Amino acid sequence: MVIFYDFEVLKYDWLVVFKENNKYTTIYNDIEKLKSYMDRAKCSILVGFNNYHYDDIILSALLLGHNNPYEISNKIIQNEKVYYKLNMITLDVMQELPLGVGLKSSQANLGMSIVETPIDFNLDRKCTDEEMQLLIKYCKNDVTDTEKLFKIREDYFISKFEIKEEFNLPIECVKNTRAVLASKVLKCSNKPIANDRLHIDYDKNINWDIIPDDIKNFFKKCEYDYRCGGNYEEIESRKLKTTICGVKHVFGFGGIHGAIEKYNASGYFLHIDVSSYYPSLIIVDGYMSRKSTKPELFTILRSMRYKLKAEKNPKEKIYKILINATFGAMKSKYNLLFDPKQANNICINGQIILTQLILELKDYCQLIQSNTDGLVVKYQLHNYNTIIKIVKDFEKRFNLTFDIDKINKIAQRDVNNYAIQFENGKIEAKGRFSKYESGNFMQNTLTIIDRCLVNYYIFNKPIEDTIIEAYKKNDLLPFQIIAKMGSTYEGMYYEYGLEDDTKLIETQKVNRVFATNDKKYWGIYKRKGDSYQKIANTSDHNIIHNEDIKSFDKSKLDLNYYIALVKKNLY
Repeated sequence: MVIFYDFEVLKYDWLVVFKENNKYTTIYNDIEKLKSYMDRAKCSILVGFNNYHYDDIILSALLLGHNNPYEISNKIIQNEKVYYKLNMITLDVMQELPLGVGLKSSQANLGMSIVETPIDFNLDRKCTDEEMQLLIKYCKNDVTDTEKLFKIREDYFISKFEIKEEFNLPIECVKNTRAVLASKVLKCSNKPIANDRLHIDYDKNINWDIIPDDIKNFFKKCEYDYRCGGNYEEIESRKLKTTICGVKHVFGFGGIHGAIEKYNASGYFLHIDVSSYYPSLIIVDGYMSRKSTKPELFTILRSMRYKLKAEKNPKEKIYKILINATFGAMKSKYNLLFDPKQANNICINGQIILTQLILELKDYCQLIQSNTDGLVVKYQLHNYNTIIKIVKDFEKRFNLTFDIDKINKIAQRDVNNYAIQFENGKIEAKGRFSKYESGNFMQNTLTIIDRCLVNYYIFNKPIEDTIIEAYKKNDLLPFQIIAKMGSTYEGMYYEYGLEDDTKLIETQKVNRVFATNDKKYWGIYKRKGDSYQKIANTSDHNIIHNEDIKSFDKSKLDLNYYIALVKKNLY
Protein backbone atom coordinates (compact mmCIF):
# COMPACT_ATOMS: atom_id res chain seq x y z
CA MET A 1 0.00 0.00 0.00
CA VAL A 2 1.15 3.54 -0.78
CA ILE A 3 0.81 6.06 2.07
CA PHE A 4 1.38 9.79 1.54
CA TYR A 5 2.67 11.79 4.45
CA ASP A 6 4.05 15.12 5.68
CA PHE A 7 5.54 16.43 8.94
CA GLU A 8 5.23 19.88 10.49
CA VAL A 9 7.67 20.59 13.32
CA LEU A 10 7.39 23.55 15.68
CA LYS A 11 9.39 24.44 18.75
CA TYR A 12 6.98 22.78 21.19
CA ASP A 13 4.76 20.71 18.89
CA TRP A 14 5.10 18.26 16.05
CA LEU A 15 2.50 16.93 13.68
CA VAL A 16 2.31 14.28 10.96
CA VAL A 17 -0.53 13.53 8.56
CA PHE A 18 -0.75 10.19 6.74
CA LYS A 19 -3.14 9.55 3.85
CA GLU A 20 -3.95 6.05 2.66
CA ASN A 21 -6.66 5.75 0.01
CA ASN A 22 -9.08 8.49 1.09
CA LYS A 23 -8.44 8.19 4.83
CA TYR A 24 -6.35 10.70 6.77
CA THR A 25 -4.59 9.81 10.02
CA THR A 26 -3.35 12.73 12.10
CA ILE A 27 -0.84 12.27 14.92
CA TYR A 28 0.66 15.06 17.00
CA ASN A 29 2.88 15.04 20.07
CA ASP A 30 2.27 11.31 20.61
CA ILE A 31 5.27 9.07 19.91
CA GLU A 32 3.53 5.89 21.08
CA LYS A 33 0.63 6.48 18.70
CA LEU A 34 3.14 7.12 15.92
CA LYS A 35 5.00 3.89 16.69
CA SER A 36 1.73 1.96 16.71
CA TYR A 37 0.73 3.42 13.32
CA MET A 38 4.12 2.70 11.78
CA ASP A 39 4.08 -0.85 13.10
CA ARG A 40 0.87 -1.42 11.11
CA ALA A 41 2.30 0.41 8.06
CA LYS A 42 5.72 -1.29 7.99
CA CYS A 43 4.95 -3.16 4.76
CA SER A 44 3.68 -0.04 3.00
CA ILE A 45 5.59 2.47 0.91
CA LEU A 46 5.71 6.01 2.32
CA VAL A 47 5.64 8.85 -0.21
CA GLY A 48 6.44 12.48 0.60
CA PHE A 49 7.88 15.62 -0.94
CA ASN A 50 11.52 16.25 0.01
CA ASN A 51 11.12 13.47 2.56
CA TYR A 52 14.54 11.97 1.79
CA HIS A 53 16.10 15.13 3.20
CA TYR A 54 13.56 15.98 5.91
CA ASP A 55 10.45 13.93 6.80
CA ASP A 56 12.14 10.50 6.71
CA ILE A 57 14.81 11.80 9.09
CA ILE A 58 12.27 13.31 11.50
CA LEU A 59 10.24 10.10 11.44
CA SER A 60 13.31 7.95 12.11
CA ALA A 61 14.40 10.17 14.99
CA LEU A 62 10.96 9.98 16.66
CA LEU A 63 10.71 6.22 16.22
CA LEU A 64 14.15 5.82 17.81
CA GLY A 65 13.06 7.79 20.86
CA HIS A 66 14.41 11.27 20.14
CA ASN A 67 11.82 13.47 21.83
CA ASN A 68 12.97 16.82 20.44
CA PRO A 69 12.26 16.81 16.67
CA TYR A 70 12.61 20.62 16.59
CA GLU A 71 16.32 20.22 17.34
CA ILE A 72 16.63 17.70 14.48
CA SER A 73 14.60 19.96 12.17
CA ASN A 74 16.91 22.92 12.81
CA LYS A 75 20.00 20.81 12.10
CA ILE A 76 18.51 19.68 8.79
CA ILE A 77 17.58 23.25 7.81
CA GLN A 78 21.08 24.46 8.71
CA ASN A 79 22.66 21.59 6.71
CA GLU A 80 24.24 20.00 9.78
CA LYS A 81 24.94 16.27 9.78
CA VAL A 82 22.09 14.20 11.24
CA TYR A 83 22.64 10.50 11.92
CA TYR A 84 19.12 9.15 11.47
CA LYS A 85 18.07 6.93 8.58
CA LEU A 86 14.67 5.37 7.98
CA ASN A 87 15.11 1.71 7.10
CA MET A 88 12.04 1.17 4.94
CA ILE A 89 11.06 1.83 1.33
CA THR A 90 10.04 5.42 0.76
CA LEU A 91 9.66 7.51 -2.38
CA ASP A 92 10.36 11.23 -2.72
CA VAL A 93 8.23 13.11 -5.26
CA MET A 94 10.93 15.80 -5.34
CA GLN A 95 13.64 13.37 -6.50
CA GLU A 96 15.38 14.40 -9.76
CA LEU A 97 13.30 17.55 -10.17
CA PRO A 98 15.16 20.68 -11.35
CA LEU A 99 16.63 22.95 -8.69
CA GLY A 100 14.03 25.39 -7.39
CA VAL A 101 10.99 23.17 -7.99
CA GLY A 102 9.41 22.89 -4.56
CA LEU A 103 6.00 21.82 -3.32
CA LYS A 104 4.60 25.35 -3.09
CA SER A 105 5.83 26.38 -6.56
CA SER A 106 4.49 23.09 -8.00
CA GLN A 107 1.11 23.73 -6.41
CA ALA A 108 1.14 27.26 -7.78
CA ASN A 109 2.04 26.07 -11.28
CA LEU A 110 -0.94 23.73 -11.26
CA GLY A 111 -3.34 26.44 -10.12
CA MET A 112 -3.82 24.95 -6.64
CA SER A 113 -4.14 26.90 -3.43
CA ILE A 114 -0.76 27.92 -2.03
CA VAL A 115 -2.02 29.78 1.03
CA GLU A 116 0.49 29.09 3.79
CA THR A 117 -0.34 28.43 7.40
CA PRO A 118 -0.25 31.63 9.49
CA ILE A 119 1.30 29.70 12.37
CA ASP A 120 4.85 30.82 13.13
CA PHE A 121 7.12 27.74 13.11
CA ASN A 122 9.30 29.45 15.72
CA LEU A 123 6.30 29.97 18.02
CA ASP A 124 7.73 30.18 21.56
CA ARG A 125 4.94 28.22 23.20
CA LYS A 126 2.67 25.25 22.54
CA CYS A 127 -0.08 25.67 19.94
CA THR A 128 -3.60 26.34 21.09
CA ASP A 129 -6.23 23.81 19.97
CA GLU A 130 -7.39 26.28 17.32
CA GLU A 131 -3.85 26.76 16.01
CA MET A 132 -3.27 23.01 15.91
CA GLN A 133 -6.44 22.46 13.89
CA LEU A 134 -5.31 25.15 11.47
CA LEU A 135 -1.90 23.49 11.17
CA ILE A 136 -3.57 20.12 10.52
CA LYS A 137 -5.70 21.67 7.76
CA TYR A 138 -2.67 23.00 5.90
CA CYS A 139 -0.68 19.81 6.45
CA LYS A 140 -3.54 17.76 4.98
CA ASN A 141 -3.57 20.07 1.98
CA ASP A 142 0.15 19.47 1.39
CA VAL A 143 -0.33 15.70 1.67
CA THR A 144 -3.19 15.80 -0.82
CA ASP A 145 -1.16 17.85 -3.26
CA THR A 146 1.84 15.54 -2.83
CA GLU A 147 -0.44 12.70 -3.91
CA LYS A 148 -1.52 14.68 -7.00
CA LEU A 149 2.09 15.37 -7.96
CA PHE A 150 2.97 11.71 -7.40
CA LYS A 151 0.28 10.70 -9.87
CA ILE A 152 1.63 13.20 -12.41
CA ARG A 153 5.13 11.68 -11.96
CA GLU A 154 3.92 8.10 -11.58
CA ASP A 155 5.73 6.93 -14.73
CA TYR A 156 9.04 8.07 -13.23
CA PHE A 157 8.58 5.88 -10.15
CA ILE A 158 7.16 2.94 -12.10
CA SER A 159 10.24 3.02 -14.33
CA LYS A 160 12.52 2.56 -11.32
CA PHE A 161 10.55 -0.46 -10.12
CA GLU A 162 10.68 -1.86 -13.67
CA ILE A 163 14.46 -1.39 -13.81
CA LYS A 164 14.75 -3.13 -10.45
CA GLU A 165 12.70 -6.08 -11.75
CA GLU A 166 14.34 -6.27 -15.19
CA PHE A 167 17.86 -6.41 -13.77
CA ASN A 168 17.13 -8.21 -10.50
CA LEU A 169 18.37 -5.37 -8.28
CA PRO A 170 17.66 -5.22 -4.51
CA ILE A 171 14.34 -3.56 -3.64
CA GLU A 172 16.04 -0.68 -1.80
CA CYS A 173 17.45 0.44 -5.18
CA VAL A 174 14.10 2.04 -6.04
CA LYS A 175 15.19 4.88 -3.75
CA ASN A 176 18.14 5.63 -6.06
CA THR A 177 18.12 8.08 -8.94
CA ARG A 178 18.02 6.61 -12.45
CA ALA A 179 21.66 7.62 -12.96
CA VAL A 180 22.64 5.55 -9.92
CA LEU A 181 20.54 2.67 -11.24
CA ALA A 182 22.42 2.93 -14.53
CA SER A 183 25.74 2.60 -12.67
CA LYS A 184 24.46 -0.55 -10.97
CA VAL A 185 23.13 -2.11 -14.18
CA LEU A 186 26.43 -1.33 -15.95
CA LYS A 187 28.30 -2.95 -13.05
CA CYS A 188 30.49 0.00 -12.14
CA SER A 189 33.12 -0.19 -9.44
CA ASN A 190 34.94 2.52 -7.52
CA LYS A 191 38.25 1.59 -9.08
CA PRO A 192 40.67 4.50 -9.58
CA ILE A 193 41.07 5.95 -13.07
CA ALA A 194 43.80 8.19 -14.46
CA ASN A 195 43.70 11.92 -13.81
CA ASP A 196 43.34 12.60 -17.53
CA ARG A 197 40.01 14.37 -18.01
CA LEU A 198 41.33 16.56 -20.85
CA HIS A 199 43.50 14.01 -22.67
CA ILE A 200 41.16 13.94 -25.66
CA ASP A 201 40.80 10.99 -28.06
CA TYR A 202 39.35 11.82 -31.47
CA ASP A 203 37.19 9.84 -33.88
CA LYS A 204 39.39 8.47 -36.68
CA ASN A 205 36.93 9.60 -39.37
CA ILE A 206 37.18 13.31 -38.64
CA ASN A 207 38.51 15.19 -41.67
CA TRP A 208 40.79 17.70 -39.97
CA ASP A 209 41.58 19.38 -43.28
CA ILE A 210 38.12 21.00 -43.38
CA ILE A 211 37.71 21.75 -39.65
CA PRO A 212 38.41 25.49 -39.12
CA ASP A 213 41.71 26.27 -37.43
CA ASP A 214 40.16 28.29 -34.59
CA ILE A 215 38.07 25.28 -33.53
CA LYS A 216 41.02 22.88 -33.71
CA ASN A 217 43.26 25.32 -31.83
CA PHE A 218 40.64 25.99 -29.16
CA PHE A 219 40.41 22.38 -28.05
CA LYS A 220 44.14 21.82 -28.57
CA LYS A 221 44.89 24.80 -26.27
CA CYS A 222 42.47 23.49 -23.64
CA GLU A 223 44.24 20.14 -23.63
CA TYR A 224 47.71 21.72 -23.62
CA ASP A 225 46.88 24.01 -20.67
CA TYR A 226 45.49 21.06 -18.72
CA ARG A 227 48.58 18.94 -19.35
CA CYS A 228 50.69 21.89 -18.13
CA GLY A 229 48.83 21.92 -14.82
CA GLY A 230 45.95 24.29 -15.60
CA ASN A 231 42.80 24.25 -13.49
CA TYR A 232 40.23 22.02 -15.18
CA GLU A 233 37.28 24.01 -13.85
CA GLU A 234 38.58 27.18 -15.49
CA ILE A 235 39.46 25.36 -18.71
CA GLU A 236 36.08 23.64 -18.97
CA SER A 237 34.32 26.97 -18.50
CA ARG A 238 35.95 28.38 -21.64
CA LYS A 239 33.93 29.08 -24.77
CA LEU A 240 34.90 29.75 -28.35
CA LYS A 241 32.75 32.16 -30.33
CA THR A 242 33.17 31.73 -34.05
CA THR A 243 31.25 31.86 -37.33
CA ILE A 244 30.46 28.82 -39.48
CA CYS A 245 28.68 29.22 -42.81
CA GLY A 246 27.70 32.76 -41.87
CA VAL A 247 26.13 31.71 -38.56
CA LYS A 248 27.55 32.68 -35.16
CA HIS A 249 28.41 29.62 -33.06
CA VAL A 250 29.61 28.83 -29.56
CA PHE A 251 31.84 25.83 -28.83
CA GLY A 252 32.81 24.65 -25.38
CA PHE A 253 32.15 21.74 -23.02
CA GLY A 254 28.37 21.70 -23.32
CA GLY A 255 27.72 21.07 -27.01
CA ILE A 256 27.67 23.13 -30.18
CA HIS A 257 25.16 26.00 -30.42
CA GLY A 258 24.52 28.29 -33.36
CA ALA A 259 21.56 29.99 -35.00
CA ILE A 260 20.59 32.90 -37.22
CA GLU A 261 19.06 35.33 -34.75
CA LYS A 262 15.63 36.94 -35.28
CA TYR A 263 14.87 34.65 -38.18
CA ASN A 264 11.38 33.88 -39.50
CA ALA A 265 10.69 32.09 -42.74
CA SER A 266 8.53 29.62 -44.64
CA GLY A 267 9.85 27.34 -47.35
CA TYR A 268 11.82 24.13 -47.71
CA PHE A 269 13.72 23.18 -44.56
CA LEU A 270 15.17 19.96 -43.16
CA HIS A 271 15.70 18.95 -39.56
CA ILE A 272 18.75 16.65 -39.69
CA ASP A 273 19.03 15.00 -36.29
CA VAL A 274 21.52 12.39 -35.09
CA SER A 275 19.58 9.56 -33.53
CA SER A 276 20.80 8.75 -30.01
CA TYR A 277 23.96 10.79 -30.68
CA TYR A 278 25.92 10.53 -27.43
CA PRO A 279 25.08 6.85 -26.81
CA SER A 280 26.19 6.12 -30.39
CA LEU A 281 29.55 7.82 -29.77
CA ILE A 282 29.95 5.81 -26.56
CA ILE A 283 29.61 2.59 -28.57
CA VAL A 284 31.28 3.54 -31.87
CA ASP A 285 34.35 5.22 -30.34
CA GLY A 286 34.61 3.23 -27.11
CA TYR A 287 33.79 6.17 -24.85
CA MET A 288 32.08 4.10 -22.16
CA SER A 289 33.03 4.93 -18.58
CA ARG A 290 36.16 3.10 -17.52
CA LYS A 291 34.48 2.50 -14.16
CA SER A 292 32.22 -0.09 -15.80
CA THR A 293 33.64 -3.56 -15.26
CA LYS A 294 31.62 -4.78 -18.26
CA PRO A 295 31.51 -1.89 -20.79
CA GLU A 296 30.01 -4.20 -23.42
CA LEU A 297 26.78 -4.12 -21.39
CA PHE A 298 26.05 -0.64 -22.76
CA THR A 299 26.01 -1.98 -26.33
CA ILE A 300 23.74 -4.81 -25.18
CA LEU A 301 21.38 -2.29 -23.55
CA ARG A 302 21.10 -0.26 -26.75
CA SER A 303 20.63 -3.35 -28.95
CA MET A 304 17.91 -4.59 -26.62
CA ARG A 305 16.24 -1.21 -26.68
CA TYR A 306 16.15 -1.18 -30.50
CA LYS A 307 14.78 -4.73 -30.56
CA LEU A 308 12.01 -3.94 -28.07
CA LYS A 309 11.20 -0.67 -29.85
CA ALA A 310 10.79 -2.52 -33.16
CA GLU A 311 8.47 -4.96 -31.41
CA LYS A 312 6.56 -2.01 -29.85
CA ASN A 313 7.26 -3.56 -26.46
CA PRO A 314 6.72 -1.03 -23.62
CA LYS A 315 9.82 -2.41 -21.88
CA GLU A 316 11.78 -0.36 -24.43
CA LYS A 317 11.47 2.69 -22.19
CA ILE A 318 13.37 0.91 -19.37
CA TYR A 319 16.43 0.62 -21.59
CA LYS A 320 16.03 4.12 -23.00
CA ILE A 321 16.07 5.58 -19.47
CA LEU A 322 19.29 3.78 -18.56
CA ILE A 323 20.99 4.68 -21.83
CA ASN A 324 20.08 8.37 -21.55
CA ALA A 325 21.12 8.54 -17.88
CA THR A 326 24.61 7.21 -18.58
CA PHE A 327 26.24 10.25 -20.22
CA GLY A 328 25.10 12.71 -17.56
CA ALA A 329 26.35 10.41 -14.81
CA MET A 330 29.83 10.30 -16.34
CA LYS A 331 30.48 13.86 -15.19
CA SER A 332 28.92 13.45 -11.76
CA LYS A 333 31.62 12.83 -9.16
CA TYR A 334 29.00 11.29 -6.85
CA ASN A 335 28.14 8.53 -9.34
CA LEU A 336 30.14 5.35 -9.92
CA LEU A 337 29.97 6.06 -13.68
CA PHE A 338 32.12 9.16 -13.12
CA ASP A 339 34.69 9.39 -15.89
CA PRO A 340 35.16 13.01 -17.03
CA LYS A 341 37.69 12.11 -19.75
CA GLN A 342 35.13 9.97 -21.54
CA ALA A 343 32.40 12.58 -21.05
CA ASN A 344 34.69 15.21 -22.59
CA ASN A 345 35.56 12.85 -25.44
CA ILE A 346 31.86 12.48 -26.21
CA CYS A 347 31.04 16.18 -26.03
CA ILE A 348 34.06 17.46 -27.98
CA ASN A 349 33.84 14.83 -30.70
CA GLY A 350 30.12 15.45 -30.94
CA GLN A 351 30.74 19.11 -31.77
CA ILE A 352 33.52 18.49 -34.28
CA ILE A 353 31.66 15.72 -36.10
CA LEU A 354 28.57 17.93 -36.44
CA THR A 355 30.79 20.76 -37.68
CA GLN A 356 32.18 18.45 -40.36
CA LEU A 357 28.65 17.61 -41.51
CA ILE A 358 27.78 21.31 -41.72
CA LEU A 359 30.82 21.95 -43.90
CA GLU A 360 30.16 18.97 -46.16
CA LEU A 361 26.60 20.27 -46.75
CA LYS A 362 27.43 23.97 -47.09
CA ASP A 363 27.34 24.13 -50.92
CA TYR A 364 23.87 22.61 -51.10
CA CYS A 365 21.86 24.34 -48.37
CA GLN A 366 21.77 27.29 -45.97
CA LEU A 367 22.49 26.62 -42.30
CA ILE A 368 19.74 27.98 -40.06
CA GLN A 369 20.55 26.33 -36.72
CA SER A 370 22.91 23.81 -35.12
CA ASN A 371 22.24 22.50 -31.63
CA THR A 372 24.18 19.67 -29.91
CA ASP A 373 22.80 16.75 -31.93
CA GLY A 374 21.18 18.21 -35.02
CA LEU A 375 20.90 20.85 -37.72
CA VAL A 376 18.16 22.84 -39.40
CA VAL A 377 18.94 23.78 -43.00
CA LYS A 378 17.07 25.55 -45.81
CA TYR A 379 17.36 24.03 -49.26
CA GLN A 380 16.29 24.33 -52.88
CA LEU A 381 14.25 21.42 -54.20
CA HIS A 382 16.83 20.48 -56.84
CA ASN A 383 19.44 19.94 -54.06
CA TYR A 384 17.31 17.61 -51.93
CA ASN A 385 18.66 14.31 -53.29
CA THR A 386 22.27 15.53 -53.02
CA ILE A 387 21.75 16.51 -49.38
CA ILE A 388 20.25 13.11 -48.57
CA LYS A 389 23.12 11.36 -50.34
CA ILE A 390 25.74 13.32 -48.36
CA VAL A 391 23.99 12.56 -45.06
CA LYS A 392 23.68 8.85 -45.90
CA ASP A 393 27.37 8.69 -46.81
CA PHE A 394 28.22 10.51 -43.58
CA GLU A 395 26.18 7.93 -41.66
CA LYS A 396 28.25 5.07 -43.05
CA ARG A 397 31.60 6.76 -42.39
CA PHE A 398 30.81 7.61 -38.77
CA ASN A 399 28.50 4.65 -38.09
CA LEU A 400 25.72 7.02 -36.99
CA THR A 401 22.01 7.16 -37.81
CA PHE A 402 20.22 10.35 -38.84
CA ASP A 403 16.52 11.20 -38.71
CA ILE A 404 15.57 13.68 -41.44
CA ASP A 405 12.26 15.54 -41.25
CA LYS A 406 10.82 18.23 -43.49
CA ILE A 407 9.92 21.61 -41.99
CA ASN A 408 7.50 24.15 -43.44
CA LYS A 409 8.06 27.12 -41.16
CA ILE A 410 10.44 28.36 -38.50
CA ALA A 411 10.38 31.26 -36.03
CA GLN A 412 13.73 31.65 -34.29
CA ARG A 413 14.66 34.41 -31.88
CA ASP A 414 17.98 32.70 -31.12
CA VAL A 415 19.42 29.22 -30.60
CA ASN A 416 17.55 28.72 -27.32
CA ASN A 417 14.17 30.21 -28.30
CA TYR A 418 12.36 28.98 -31.40
CA ALA A 419 9.32 27.23 -32.84
CA ILE A 420 9.36 24.84 -35.81
CA GLN A 421 6.36 23.60 -37.77
CA PHE A 422 7.04 20.25 -39.42
CA GLU A 423 5.47 19.12 -42.68
CA ASN A 424 2.94 16.99 -40.76
CA GLY A 425 1.80 20.05 -38.76
CA LYS A 426 3.58 19.09 -35.53
CA ILE A 427 5.13 21.98 -33.59
CA GLU A 428 8.48 21.70 -31.83
CA ALA A 429 9.17 24.65 -29.53
CA LYS A 430 12.00 25.60 -27.18
CA GLY A 431 12.66 28.30 -24.61
CA ARG A 432 10.19 31.20 -24.57
CA PHE A 433 8.02 29.37 -27.13
CA SER A 434 7.98 25.98 -25.40
CA LYS A 435 4.88 26.30 -23.20
CA TYR A 436 2.59 27.38 -26.03
CA GLU A 437 0.06 24.63 -25.27
CA SER A 438 0.25 24.86 -21.49
CA GLY A 439 2.72 24.89 -18.63
CA ASN A 440 3.36 22.07 -16.20
CA PHE A 441 3.96 21.56 -12.50
CA MET A 442 7.62 22.56 -12.91
CA GLN A 443 7.07 25.76 -14.90
CA ASN A 444 3.85 27.63 -15.58
CA THR A 445 4.43 31.35 -15.38
CA LEU A 446 3.29 33.79 -18.10
CA THR A 447 2.79 31.01 -20.63
CA ILE A 448 0.42 33.37 -22.41
CA ILE A 449 3.61 34.81 -23.96
CA ASP A 450 4.60 31.41 -25.39
CA ARG A 451 1.12 30.83 -26.78
CA CYS A 452 0.92 34.28 -28.36
CA LEU A 453 4.38 33.99 -29.95
CA VAL A 454 3.66 30.61 -31.58
CA ASN A 455 0.24 31.76 -32.78
CA TYR A 456 1.68 35.03 -34.08
CA TYR A 457 4.76 33.69 -35.88
CA ILE A 458 3.55 30.24 -36.98
CA PHE A 459 -0.19 30.80 -37.51
CA ASN A 460 -0.23 34.57 -38.23
CA LYS A 461 -2.72 35.14 -35.42
CA PRO A 462 -2.88 38.61 -33.82
CA ILE A 463 -1.68 38.78 -30.21
CA GLU A 464 -4.92 40.39 -29.06
CA ASP A 465 -6.96 37.48 -30.46
CA THR A 466 -4.98 34.87 -28.50
CA ILE A 467 -5.30 36.80 -25.23
CA ILE A 468 -9.02 37.54 -25.60
CA GLU A 469 -9.70 33.93 -26.59
CA ALA A 470 -8.04 32.63 -23.39
CA TYR A 471 -9.93 35.23 -21.33
CA LYS A 472 -13.31 34.24 -22.78
CA LYS A 473 -12.62 30.56 -22.12
CA ASN A 474 -11.73 31.31 -18.46
CA ASP A 475 -8.27 29.87 -19.20
CA LEU A 476 -6.46 31.84 -16.50
CA LEU A 477 -3.34 29.75 -15.82
CA PRO A 478 -1.42 31.28 -18.76
CA PHE A 479 -1.80 34.74 -17.17
CA GLN A 480 -0.35 33.86 -13.77
CA ILE A 481 3.11 34.96 -12.64
CA ILE A 482 4.69 32.71 -10.01
CA ALA A 483 6.72 35.08 -7.83
CA LYS A 484 9.33 33.27 -5.69
CA MET A 485 11.50 34.94 -3.09
CA GLY A 486 14.67 32.87 -3.58
CA SER A 487 17.05 31.68 -0.88
CA THR A 488 19.32 34.75 -0.99
CA TYR A 489 16.47 37.18 -0.18
CA GLU A 490 14.94 37.98 3.18
CA GLY A 491 11.26 38.63 2.48
CA MET A 492 8.48 39.21 -0.06
CA TYR A 493 6.34 42.35 0.05
CA TYR A 494 3.49 43.89 -1.88
CA GLU A 495 2.48 47.54 -1.97
CA TYR A 496 -1.15 48.39 -1.23
CA GLY A 497 -3.24 51.53 -0.87
CA LEU A 498 -4.18 54.77 -2.56
CA GLU A 499 -1.47 56.45 -4.63
CA ASP A 500 -0.58 59.01 -1.96
CA ASP A 501 -0.90 56.58 0.95
CA THR A 502 0.59 53.13 0.19
CA LYS A 503 2.29 50.71 2.52
CA LEU A 504 4.49 47.65 2.09
CA ILE A 505 2.96 44.46 3.50
CA GLU A 506 4.96 41.28 3.99
CA THR A 507 3.61 38.21 2.25
CA GLN A 508 4.63 34.57 1.82
CA LYS A 509 7.69 33.27 -0.03
CA VAL A 510 5.81 31.96 -3.10
CA ASN A 511 2.90 33.93 -4.57
CA ARG A 512 0.59 33.74 -7.56
CA VAL A 513 0.40 37.19 -9.12
CA PHE A 514 -1.74 38.74 -11.85
CA ALA A 515 -1.46 42.12 -13.55
CA THR A 516 -4.58 43.99 -12.49
CA ASN A 517 -6.56 47.07 -13.40
CA ASP A 518 -7.42 47.61 -9.72
CA LYS A 519 -5.32 50.63 -8.75
CA LYS A 520 -5.32 49.77 -5.02
CA TYR A 521 -2.68 47.16 -5.77
CA TRP A 522 0.86 48.14 -6.69
CA GLY A 523 4.26 46.50 -7.01
CA ILE A 524 5.47 43.18 -5.60
CA TYR A 525 9.06 43.01 -4.36
CA LYS A 526 11.66 40.73 -2.81
CA ARG A 527 13.87 42.26 -0.14
CA LYS A 528 17.57 41.96 0.56
CA GLY A 529 18.64 44.21 3.42
CA ASP A 530 17.30 47.68 2.67
CA SER A 531 16.98 46.99 -1.04
CA TYR A 532 13.64 46.06 -2.62
CA GLN A 533 13.75 44.41 -6.04
CA LYS A 534 10.64 44.35 -8.23
CA ILE A 535 9.70 40.88 -9.47
CA ALA A 536 10.51 40.49 -13.17
CA ASN A 537 7.66 40.85 -15.67
CA THR A 538 5.22 42.13 -13.05
CA SER A 539 3.05 45.15 -13.70
CA ASP A 540 2.99 48.41 -11.74
CA HIS A 541 -0.34 47.07 -10.41
CA ASN A 542 -0.41 43.45 -9.23
CA ILE A 543 -2.93 41.41 -7.31
CA ILE A 544 -1.91 38.34 -5.31
CA HIS A 545 -4.27 35.38 -5.52
CA ASN A 546 -2.89 32.41 -3.59
CA GLU A 547 -6.21 30.58 -3.35
CA ASP A 548 -7.25 28.05 -6.01
CA ILE A 549 -7.09 29.79 -9.37
CA LYS A 550 -10.69 28.82 -10.13
CA SER A 551 -11.84 31.37 -7.55
CA PHE A 552 -10.03 34.30 -9.20
CA ASP A 553 -12.21 37.11 -10.54
CA LYS A 554 -10.98 37.46 -14.11
CA SER A 555 -12.51 40.92 -14.45
CA LYS A 556 -9.54 42.16 -12.37
CA LEU A 557 -7.07 41.22 -15.14
CA ASP A 558 -5.37 44.03 -17.02
CA LEU A 559 -5.42 42.51 -20.51
CA ASN A 560 -3.68 45.53 -22.01
CA TYR A 561 -0.65 44.84 -19.82
CA TYR A 562 -0.37 41.28 -21.15
CA ILE A 563 -0.73 42.48 -24.74
CA ALA A 564 2.05 45.01 -24.21
CA LEU A 565 4.25 42.40 -22.47
CA VAL A 566 3.92 39.97 -25.37
CA LYS A 567 4.78 42.71 -27.85
CA LYS A 568 7.99 43.37 -25.90
CA ASN A 569 8.92 39.75 -26.67
CA LEU A 570 8.52 40.18 -30.42
CA TYR A 571 11.71 40.43 -32.42
